[in-house]
Formats: sequence, C-alpha cells, structure tokens
Amino acid sequence: MANQLPNELIVEILSRLPSKSLIRFQSVCKSWRSLITSTEFRLMHFHNFNKPNPRYLVRRFELRENREVYIVYLDDQHFTLDADAQIKFPFRITSPRMYCYGIIGYWKDLHLVLGFGYDTVSDDYKVVRVAYDGLFFSSRPHVEIYTVKTAVWRVVTFPDDLRCFFICPNQSQVFFNGSVHWIASSDPMPDVSRYSIMTFDMSTEGFGEIELPKDLPLLPTTKVVVTVVGEFLGVIYTCGFNPSWSRSSNHVIWAMKEYKNPTSWTIMHNLDYPDKNVGRVLHVRNNEDLITESGCGDLTIYNHETCHYVYTSSMRIMLEDTLFVDRYQESLALLDAERDAVLYEARVEEGRDEGFDDESLARYEARYLIQLFGE
Repeated sequence: MANQLPNELIVEILSRLPSKSLIRFQSVCKSWRSLITSTEFRLMHFHNFNKPNPRYLVRRFELRENREVYIVYLDDQHFTLDADAQIKFPFRITSPRMYCYGIIGYWKDLHLVLGFGYDTVSDDYKVVRVAYDGLFFSSRPHVEIYTVKTAVWRVVTFPDDLRCFFICPNQSQVFFNGSVHWIASSDPMPDVSRYSIMTFDMSTEGFGEIELPKDLPLLPTTKVVVTVVGEFLGVIYTCGFNPSWSRSSNHVIWAMKEYKNPTSWTIMHNLDYPDKNVGRVLHVRNNEDLITESGCGDLTIYNHETCHYVYTSSMRIMLEDTLFVDRYQESLALLDAERDAVLYEARVEEGRDEGFDDESLARYEARYLIQLFGE
C-alpha cells in the first residue's frame, strides 16, 4: 500500500498516529525510520497529533504504597479517563540511610526544585535544578542545568540581586514564553515574606522576576499558584482553600495581558464557592472552566458560565498539596533514549539498577519528563 500512496500523504498519516505506534513503525523500513527520527517530523507530529487530541495529566500520591501515580484524562465535557494512555512511573523512593563497614553516612537536608522546558534557539530540552540548604534557606541556592543533547549537568550562577529567591514548596512549575515560572518568596516564613514570580529563561539561562498583582493580599489562609490563562501568563489567588479555616472558598484568577508588564494584570474571574469542600484550583482549561480539588480529595470541574461544579472522579488524596494537573502532550523528542529506557526498566525489575550509567539514567529521566509534559 505504501507504494500506491503519495509520500506526502504517508507522512501526513504517520504524523497523526500515537508515539507508541511510531516507535514500532521504525522497524518497517529504513526510510520510515529516517523520517520518524527527523526533527521536522517530530515537530509535525507534535502539532498534528496533540492539537485534535487535547488531554490532561493528573498526578496523585498514594500514601499507603508510598508512590506517585499518573493518570491521563480526555479534555471533554465529562473529563473522561483515557484508558489507552498508560503512564508508567518506574522510579523508586529509596531510603536515605547510608552505612559502610559500620560507619553511618549523613548529609544536610536539601530542598530541591526542578524546572523543565524547551530551548527554541538550540532546539534542545533542558532541566534546571535549584537546590537550597535545608538548614539555611536564607542563603542563595545552588543551580545546575542539564541539556538533553549533551547529557551533561553544569553549574549556572544564581544572581545576587534577586529579591524573591526561595521557590515555594508544593508548587508546580509553568513553562510559558520560553521560560520556567515559579512562585517565589523572600523568606521561607510566610508571615514576614514578600512574593513574586521567579523566571528562568531556557535560551539565555538567566533568572528574572515578575511582580504579582498589587491588589493581591497574601495572608496565612491564602494560596497563590502560577498558571496559564488562555494565551496569557496567570495566577490563581485562593482564600480559605483549607476547609478547617473557612466555610467557603474564594478564587480570583488574574491574567497578565502583556508579558512581564506588571501593570497589565487583569482580573478574569472572581469566584465564590459556598461549599467549603471545594477548595484548591488545580488548572484553568482552555474554555476557562476550572479543574479543582475538593477538601475530600475529589477531582471537580467548575463551569464558569453556569456557576456549577460537578465531581468527576474520586482521588481520595490524604496529603495536602499532592494532587496536580497539567496538559499532557506526546513527543518523539527522545527516541534515541528508548534503548536506555528498556535497559533501565529491565534492571529495575531485577533489582539491580544501582550500576546503571549516570548519563543513560539522566537521559531516561528526561525522556519521562518529556513524555509527561511535552514541549
């Protein structure tokens, strides 16, 4: 059949197939393998397959089994579970205790934050790692960046003039306009701290700061989350999201109409939940409906037009701030890491992953980041 179809049509058909199918189709012939592994086809597939198939990735933590679980949902009216998209997360949580010949090893606590994004200039994926001394959060962090093409970690200088340099815990990053964004504070103590959005440009590898809306009050009972609202960078301000503090929840959604211009912050929605069990906003959908987490750990959808919300699935999250939602997009960016992935998974099953090559392991971990978050 391939000989009877124009090559342009074959490329168009292949670009609309799932990544798992394309990985298998590399074995059909040399020309297909060359096509599927090319940069041009990777970009074509990313847009052709993901645009008509919008999906969301939900991450939850299972307390009893001490593991993370990733579930994919379709971006439809009922937020339907996508049974065809199974996400394996094989990384294990190991014990931090160390000993050798009776000598116990010890190291200071570290607060680690990861950022992931795509550098359009070098056509490369990057992971930035920000490490804080767990005993002295007032000190500047140590920063390293990993590039997929080089498979190497290297040190990046953190600026001394950044006022808000402590990235708040239990926060999800947002990759927008070529930069990673986090909510950051000037001090780990919320009562004495000021807040802003910390940015890291994946191309220039430089840090920056964006002011939050001036009319946004920050109290011990509030929470601010950075997000994307339509085509704009946004923040979600939640007051009374903890059921033990309030009988209702208030959510104010802001959008920055002009990027990095703090005077362009605009209120898009100001919502009041009469039910204290609907608390934390997780994500803003393209139609501006809200994906929220109830106080009972259930996943809910709030329709901003009808002002009603519906329960979609029961997560029964027992730990606060362990449920996250983001877009899910498939990518072929790390096809050359497939061999490392298969080898690592086999060693994990056999319980002998300790000797795995550091470079291969790093590429494998980056492969899973790309699978989870796309470009």
